[in-house]
Amino acid sequence: MPQGLNASHCTNRLLAVLEPEDFAALAPHLELVELTRGQILYDAGDLISHAYFPHNAIISLVNVMEDGAINEVAVFGREGVAGLLSALVTREAFGRYVVQMAGTASRIAF
Repeated sequence: MPQGLNASHCTNRLLAVLEPEDFAALAPHLELVELTRGQILYDAGDLISHAYFPHNAIISLVNVMEDGAINEVAVFGREGVAGLLSALVTREAFGRYVVQMAGTASRIAF
């Protein structure tokens, strides 16, 4: 765990509502990470290696158009998980996953 990082996996509401035995099976595989504003977690086509469960950070999934314009497709906060659907469907990022608001998250490797 990074020095000074003090958060609970259950700050993420999706993780918080898991049955105790399900969370107990998942918890050893979760890692607490700090996310910085503007950090790009994945770009379109990148291989997804982790899913992120934000605590107080906000992650956006955006598409970058040919002319450089950016369109927001989805937003992930403490109630969800970023990267899981992409990983389950193709193992490749659907677009750019960028941190819009700095904070902490739990992540799990695939």
